[in-house]
Amino acid sequence: MIRAFLLGTLTTLSLPWLLLIAWMRSLFPSIQRNVLIIQAAKIGDLVCMTPLFRALHEHGDRVTVLCLKRTADVLIDNPCVAAVIPIDDPEYRGWRGSLRLWYTLFFGQFSVSLVPFPGSSLSMVGLWSASPLRIYTRGRMMSRMERWFRSCYTEHLHYQRHTRTFTHYMALARLIGAAPVLYRHEWYVSQEEEAFAAHWIKQQSFAPDQKFAAIALRAGNALKEWPIERFVAVARHIISHYSLSVLFIDTNQTITAKAIALLADPSHSAQAFDLSLRHLAAIIKHASLFVSVDTGPLYIAHALGVPVVDIIGPVDSIEQPPIPDERVALVLPPPPCAPSSFVADTLRTSTPEQQAALESTTVEMVTEAIDGILG
Repeated sequence: MIRAFLLGTLTTLSLPWLLLIAWMRSLFPSIQRNVLIIQAAKIGDLVCMTPLFRALHEHGDRVTVLCLKRTADVLIDNPCVAAVIPIDDPEYRGWRGSLRLWYTLFFGQFSVSLVPFPGSSLSMVGLWSASPLRIYTRGRMMSRMERWFRSCYTEHLHYQRHTRTFTHYMALARLIGAAPVLYRHEWYVSQEEEAFAAHWIKQQSFAPDQKFAAIALRAGNALKEWPIERFVAVARHIISHYSLSVLFIDTNQTITAKAIALLADPSHSAQAFDLSLRHLAAIIKHASLFVSVDTGPLYIAHALGVPVVDIIGPVDSIEQPPIPDERVALVLPPPPCAPSSFVADTLRTSTPEQQAALESTTVEMVTEAIDGILG
C-alpha cells in the first residue's frame, strides 16, 4: 500500500511532463504503431484476449503485452504478439523495480497504451509510457486512484456486466482503428512440444492408440471447485459409455492420486501433475474431450479445437466462457441460481449463491452434456 501510494504520488507529480511528452510524440507518429496492452489477469483471460491481438496485428500494429510472468506462456509462438513484458519479473519488484519498469515503458516508444480491464494500479501504469493515445476500461466501481488517473486517458470504455469479453475487445479494436476479427481463441504448439506430448502419452498406462478424455480437477480458485468424487463419477461414465481412457490433471499430485484411487481402474486412467503449462497444452491437444470447471486449461483446450464441457458454477456464462456449439457444452446450475462471479468483479469470498451454484450441479447434468458432445 505504501509503495502504491508513493508511486501514485510520483506519477501525479510527473503528469504534466508525461502528458507533454505524449503530445510531442503525437506530432511525429511512427510508420508502424507500437501498441502496449496491459493485462494482469490469469491464463484463461489472456487466452480469451488473443482475438484482440490478432485484430491489431492484421491492422499492421506491433503488439507488446505487459502481463504476469506465469501467464506469459500463453503468448509463446503467437505471431500476433511481438514482445512480452512480465510485470512481476524479479527485475521489476520493489521500489527500484517499479522505477525500472517505468523506464522500460517510457522508452518503449509506444503509440498506444491500452488497459482492457479496470485496476487501480493498472490505471497508473498505463500512463508511464507517455503514449499519445491512451485507452482505459472502467468497471462498475472505481477506486479514487482510478478516478484520478482515468482523467488523463484520451479514450474511455465502460465494461458492463453480462457483456461478452470478445465484444468488448472488438470495441477496443475499433477505438484504435482496427477492424474486428472472427471469434477464435488461439494457442500455438511447437514441434518440440508436439514431440514431447506424443512421447509422454505413449508412456502412460493407456492401451496403444487409446483415445482419452482430460479432466482438470481444480480451478486454482477455491470458490469454483467441484467435488473430486463427482469428477470420478463423470470419469466412470466416460470410460463405460465411450471406451475412452481418462487423464486427471492438477498441479498437486495428491489430488490426482486421490482421483486415480477413487476410480480404481488403472488400465483406463493416468495423471498429469508436474508438467509445464506448454507441455500440458500439447498433451491436451490430443484429447478427445476436456471437462472442468471454468478455468485456464479449459480455454486452452477450446483454443486447440478440443471439445469441452464447462461446469459454469457461479460464473456468468455470457461474459467469457466459450460460446456453445457442437464442440462446446456449458453446464449451468439449475434455477434459481444466478451468476455471482464476473470478469471485472471476481468473487474473493464464499457466498451462499456461489456455494449453491456448485452444489446443485449434479453428475447427471455433466454426463448429459458429455452425451450431447460425444453421443
